Amino acid sequence: MSRKRLIASLVVAVGFAAGCLAEDPAGKAILLNGVAAIVNDSVISVEEVQAFTRRQMEALGGTFRDQAEMDRKVLAVQKDSLELLIDRRLIIGDFKSVGGVLPESIMDELVNYRIRKDYVDRVTLTKDLHEKGRTWANFRKEEGEALVVEEMVRRNIAQEILVSPRKMERYYAANRDKYKMDDRVHFRVIQVDYLKHARGEPAKIAAEALARIKAGADFATVATEVSDDARSYKGGDRGWLDRKSTELRKELRDAVFALAVGQVSPVIEIDGTAYILKAEEKQTAHVRTLAEMRNEIEGILRQEERKRLREAWIGRLRKKAYIRLF
Repeated sequence: MSRKRLIASLVVAVGFAAGCLAEDPAGKAILLNGVAAIVNDSVISVEEVQAFTRRQMEALGGTFRDQAEMDRKVLAVQKDSLELLIDRRLIIGDFKSVGGVLPESIMDELVNYRIRKDYVDRVTLTKDLHEKGRTWANFRKEEGEALVVEEMVRRNIAQEILVSPRKMERYYAANRDKYKMDDRVHFRVIQVDYLKHARGEPAKIAAEALARIKAGADFATVATEVSDDARSYKGGDRGWLDRKSTELRKELRDAVFALAVGQVSPVIEIDGTAYILKAEEKQTAHVRTLAEMRNEIEGILRQEERKRLREAWIGRLRKKAYIRLF
């Protein structure tokens, strides 16, 4: 779908969701009301929601089966965007209520940091903003707001969250099925592609490579020199493969799982392409232990607690705020 169609759909979707569009006599949508929401004494415009939604959609990327699917996704993102903008207004209002001020010197430093980090120079940034229909004022304002939100989150949500061993044990027990591991093999491959060689040459090249390996040559070295596989620079290392994975065609998958650790397969020819496989390591099906998963589980639980704390904080701000949607 073209960028123009995407932007057009965003405008229509946001406008209808906010109740701000009507039709002119020719049937074309026209904007009647530029207000999407009021948060205390701050207005969130339809244009702000459109711009935020557009950036969210661009960040998501992806393709859509049809216009209807895209419209559904746009409406969902638009709704989330409005809620995020309301939360941002509440946080900034809370910042101001405690006497918070963002000095111009800090704003200048912040903008310069963004230029150094993400752009070559100010000219490149200006061009990028122009292409996206944004202004310097918008950019400065959004950068400042993002910094305020970050600081207020730091102040209101504990940064050091302790997760008890008991809580990790309960999570592990409740999610044990997630930690089941299928049979796995860590393997290397030499692939001599029929598209890159004359008829019959792949099998001949592979046979010579196999002879070198059997004579004591290192498999990885031979793979680097001979293989047409995209991972030849890594010595043909393909990493770990689950038995049920579809990453490798069945004939090769069956062959590599039949190998003992350290064993090299004979030349396997499929549709004119020749392969040699080597099993580096193998693991039988098992359930990963709590000790193996402790760091991952601790990270998940910390993230969940941060989310809970943030929702509770925003909930308190919403409870005492005046919010009106249009």
